Amino acid sequence: MASALSRLAELPVPVTVDIETGSVATAVEVAAAGAAGVNMEDAMGPAAAHADLIRSVKREVPALFVNARTDTHWQRRPDGLAATLDRVRRYADAGADGVFVPGLAEPADIEAVVAAVDVPVNILFLPGRHTVAALADLGVRRISTGSLLFRAALAASLDTALAVRDGRPVPPDLPSYAEVNQP
Repeated sequence: MASALSRLAELPVPVTVDIETGSVATAVEVAAAGAAGVNMEDAMGPAAAHADLIRSVKREVPALFVNARTDTHWQRRPDGLAATLDRVRRYADAGADGVFVPGLAEPADIEAVVAAVDVPVNILFLPGRHTVAALADLGVRRISTGSLLFRAALAASLDTALAVRDGRPVPPDLPSYAEVNQP
């Protein structure tokens, strides 16, 4: 993993790594390989344990950006907003540099999370529910697309394959081979 990550870290943009529930050792390894940050999921386990893990990671690699994720809305828990606010506060207090709440969609809920912490709030872009401008107006500082770009590419691939099979025109605005192969 470290060699592949080291190559990615050479890109002219900061690279973050999703280490899922993660560990201190994993965070140290990805930081040593050149990652600027990590996303660490709580997997809806005990919030205190996740806060302790964040605290330990920040103690070992203080310059690493820790984006603490909670799945309170992704898993649609009945106590969603209350649990979200409790968790994001705990994680920010433990040293997280940002908090990520995928599935959070309602503007009032987003505003409540933004108001609850003094770190950047990261939201998963939901087509038909969000716009970049509206999220920025709510105070969101980071927007993730998650699997959206991959799913859009799959849809375009399927549509193109069906067009070839059915004798329909292929979408005309495809990038050329030369464009795809530019360094």
